[in-house]
Amino acid sequence: MKYYLLIVLILVVILATILLRTPYRSVPLNEAETVRAKASKEDSQPKPENTTTVSKSSTPDSLPKVRITAVDYKIDPLAFNRERENPPFEFRGGAGTGRVFDRHGNVILESGEEIGIFEAIVGPDNEKVLVRGGDSGNLVLVPSTKGKIRLPPYPPEANVLFIGDWHWIGPNLLWGTSGVEKLSHEGPHENCSNENNVAQTKFYTFDLLTEQLSEVVMPTSVTQPLVNAVEVKSDGHIHLRHDESEEGAEQDLGWFKVDAAK
Repeated sequence: MKYYLLIVLILVVILATILLRTPYRSVPLNEAETVRAKASKEDSQPKPENTTTVSKSSTPDSLPKVRITAVDYKIDPLAFNRERENPPFEFRGGAGTGRVFDRHGNVILESGEEIGIFEAIVGPDNEKVLVRGGDSGNLVLVPSTKGKIRLPPYPPEANVLFIGDWHWIGPNLLWGTSGVEKLSHEGPHENCSNENNVAQTKFYTFDLLTEQLSEVVMPTSVTQPLVNAVEVKSDGHIHLRHDESEEGAEQDLGWFKVDAAK
């Protein structure tokens, strides 16, 4: 019996020695497990935040262009007087403290933190109101829906001034004036509201249906950088003049009509 136990003990020692001397070899994962492990590792890594996508309308070269065509035009005073008769909305006050009323005398918009109202002009369809707020911005009020459409304060181009002097040129179309800022060696002019700070006049239209700002392409008859829109009519006609007379150039450029955006 003792001899039998001794043999078993010797065999156990030999087996243990063999196992200890055999190097450990890891079993490789199969291909599917490897792919899953790699994907899991990638998902666990921190990912950079999504960069903001620049809209087409925020890049200088992407603004749609509209052209204006020279036309023969005579103002029909009777038609414009009829347009102003019995307006559904009324503006009272001014100097940044004005209010807009409906025909029943109810206040539908008043000056406050949002906007200081200097002027309000009823649109040609008698359904909307152009509200001029000076430096506080401009908007179009739609009383039927209590909606407000903020007009873009600046075009996307660099060194272009605040767009102001908005006018109706259609039931859903507006005309605005801006300009390229005159720069000096020290940088932009200190007084941006000074008309002498404009190196070149720029005009824009704004479509209320699409909320699209478009740049007006100057006609070839405009030979000077500074131009005034001396009259802007709600039927889309604009009267232009050169800012200063120049030898060999007509100061009065006549009437133009806005074409469709390109």
